[in-house]
Amino acid sequence: MPSDDAALERLREALSEVAAREASGLVLEAQREARARVHSLLTEALSESMLAAVEHVLDGRTEVAGAAVGAERPAQAANTPAMYVYGVVDASAAESLPESLLGATLRAVREGSLAAVVGEVALADYGEERLREHLADMAWVERTARHHEEALEAIAARATVIPMRMCTVYEHEQSLRELLSREARAMRDALAYLEGKSEWGVKLFCDPAVLAGAATAQEPTGSGAEYMQRRLHEREERLSASRRVEEAAARVHGSLCAVASDAMLAPLQRPEASGRTQDMVLNGVYLLAHTSEAEFHAQVRALSDEIAELGLELVLTGPWPAYNFVPGTIGAAW
Repeated sequence: MPSDDAALERLREALSEVAAREASGLVLEAQREARARVHSLLTEALSESMLAAVEHVLDGRTEVAGAAVGAERPAQAANTPAMYVYGVVDASAAESLPESLLGATLRAVREGSLAAVVGEVALADYGEERLREHLADMAWVERTARHHEEALEAIAARATVIPMRMCTVYEHEQSLRELLSREARAMRDALAYLEGKSEWGVKLFCDPAVLAGAATAQEPTGSGAEYMQRRLHEREERLSASRRVEEAAARVHGSLCAVASDAMLAPLQRPEASGRTQDMVLNGVYLLAHTSEAEFHAQVRALSDEIAELGLELVLTGPWPAYNFVPGTIGAAW
């Protein structure tokens, strides 16, 4: 019967062999975990900065929609009208827009070759204090966001539009005209770039149980060496499954980029934000020419079939206003 020392020595040798095989895998895993941690820290830091900026705006120490929020001005009546800006179109296209949309009366504020499509709202509903209250009301935010998106979709069905952010409100028409004049060149370029195109989103989800099931741990039976080898093998299987998911996400994005006019990767959303229980592993945004949409959709279906065996699911959304493909100089003007 082997001595305890001999059995221990064999266990050490087995573990040394396993450790040598695991070294590269552990390095890769550490790199992925490090990237995930850095991404999380950057996301938190950016979120804090954005919240600070929003608070800065709401406290009335900067300019919103071209009006000096912190400046002294006469008190406004509750029914003082203001302009809610949906988007910017070519001035010639403004003629084809409906006079009313979703119960709101529309008009075009023209400046040179551009026109801002606006609806009338009560300034009291979009002033600093009232807007602060609204943004804390998720039902109001959801209702307003839905109206904003539906309005942009209706405008986009008739003209190429540069979408403005939700709750872009101007008190004075002159301030809006100054924006159109100041950003005329960038907006003209953006309209030309967006002509005949729309934005689509593709999200890739992975069920965590699929990765966990890649190697199901068993009850610790057998010798110590066998147990350690089995656990390390399970770890290798999980790492291998994770790599396959990453490769599938890269393959999906690369294939769709080949069809799209432009593309970008948006930050991954957590389940509470995406509304899904699965983990999001890809959040791609694609600018598509209308003539390429059928090919793009066919590619999404083909990729869905290809990756189904990995327990992955592709979700196609759109078309959307091209928020992600408007030049930054215009976004800075908002």
